[in-house]
Formats: sequence, structure tokens, C-alpha cells
Amino acid sequence: MKRVVFIDIAKGIGILLVVAGHNWIILASKGELYRIIYSFHIPLFFILAGIFFNIEKPFGLIIKEKFTSLLIPYFVTGILALVFSAIFIRNTTALSKELFGLIYATGPHLQWVNLWFLPNLFLVSILCWGCLQLFKRYHLQISAQVFIVTVFILIGWLTIRMFWGMEFVWENQPIKINGLPFSADIALLASAYFLIGYILQNWVKSPKNTLVIFIIASTLFIGLHLISNYTTDLNLRRYDMPVIATILALAGSAMVLIFSKFIENIRIIGKTLAYLGRNSIVILLYHSFFQDILFSILAEYSKRFFLYRGYHISG
Repeated sequence: MKRVVFIDIAKGIGILLVVAGHNWIILASKGELYRIIYSFHIPLFFILAGIFFNIEKPFGLIIKEKFTSLLIPYFVTGILALVFSAIFIRNTTALSKELFGLIYATGPHLQWVNLWFLPNLFLVSILCWGCLQLFKRYHLQISAQVFIVTVFILIGWLTIRMFWGMEFVWENQPIKINGLPFSADIALLASAYFLIGYILQNWVKSPKNTLVIFIIASTLFIGLHLISNYTTDLNLRRYDMPVIATILALAGSAMVLIFSKFIENIRIIGKTLAYLGRNSIVILLYHSFFQDILFSILAEYSKRFFLYRGYHISG
């Protein structure tokens, strides 16, 4: 399939937001930047995944392709993280929990939390293939499809914390479980955005009325953030006020998609963001590793600097 440049640009913007969202300052503060980024950056990626999803492919081929593009990178990276831990940690209990986390494939149990997205997208792709086949078989109109998506969002919101904080025993050690394997407990909510991407694919590819829609989306996005503190964090099972959270996710995603069309012809910026978008999965897989190293270096440097200056550092 021929690559669409502005979609690569949108992915590039999205992956930069993911990296920024995992920055320890933004993540720890849970302030306004956190609320702005998290209100739409993960829904954006599910929408992008749905835009070019091909339901004409047989189920077996979908499984094969998604396993190759999503689960193989996930497990390879997870195993590398385990090997790294085995060399430097050498704590069998900790390694056992990390192995469990890799198999369970839910963010709170992973050493590199951001990896949760890949197995969940694998699951969502399979679920949405089935949904779209039913849409096609029964010739459902757009209104019926939108109704089903709305039901998915409502059920996803009502059940988002249902499987959070469960107890489980692994090798005689009690483990607190957050979420279902492969983040299956948020599959309906994630699938809603995937299906939205598929339903709106013709609009996304069309150049018509983009400026008007951009202004409307920006007004909604900025206005709702000014009057509320609502946001979304699917990894931590947060979806504040479904109507507002959904509008924020859709408005933010629309802004990125339309902005990507605007800057497609700005050579340096467009090409740079498109390159990042084409390599977004590599950035997703490994940015936490390099961020952790950088944080450790900066923390150690800061500690030595203050000690050199004669300041006392507690802890």
C-alpha cells in the first residue's frame, strides 16, 4: 500500500507526544501538560491504525501480519529487557515478576510500560476485523455503526476499573493484578477509536473543509481544557466523563491530522516528522530505555553538583 505522507506526519507528531508524555517531569506532575497530551495521544494512534485497516484480507492473514508487526517486536524487546535485568539486577524474584509481566502484557506489570500498546493493538485489530465483517455482512448504515461505537465507549467507560487491583499468586508470591492480559479490559474503548478511524477514512483523506474543521476542533479542545481537568490515560484506566473525554480525544486527533496536511509541503518539518512517523514503532519500543538512562545520568550529576557546592541532600 502506498504511504500517505500526512499520515506519517501525524504518526510523527503522535510519537513525539508519547515521548513527551513519558518524560518523568510531565508524568510525575500530572499537571496541565499531562492532561493535554494524554487526552488524545493514544486514541490518535488507534484512529490512525483504523484508517488504513483492510477488512478484505482473510482472518488468517490479519493474524499473521499483526503478529509479525506487533507481537514479535513486543516480545523481542521484552526479552531484551529481561536479559538486561538478569545481567544487572540478578534478583530471581524481580526477574520472575518481569517474566510474568511480559506474558501478561499489561502496562503496570511491564518494565517498559509503553510496550502495553502493541499487544493491545493486536487484540483490538482482531476484534475490529470481526466487527467490520459484521458491518459489511449486514450492510449497516453509518448511523448504526456510530451507535455501536457509542455503546463500546459507554461499556468501556463503565467497566474501565472493573479489573483493577485483583489478587493473583505467581510462584507462591502474591501479586496485585491491574487489568486483564493484553489490556483486554480496555479493548472495547480502544476498538471504538479504531472503528472511528475506519469509518472516517474517506473524510480523513479528503482535503475539503479542513480549515473550518480545524478551527472547530481547536475551539472545542482548548475550551474544554480551560473549563475542566478531564483527561484520558488508558494505561492507568482513566477515562474522565465519557462525553468530554471522547470530544477531547476526537478534537485533538482531528487537529493533528489536519495540521499534518497543512505542513506536508513544508519540506524540512514535513520530512522530519514523516521520518519519525515511519519509524514510530522503533521509537515507541526503545525511548523509555534511553529516557531512563538520561534521567539516571542527570540525577547523578545533580547529586554530585549539589554535594560539590556544599548542599545537603536527604535520602
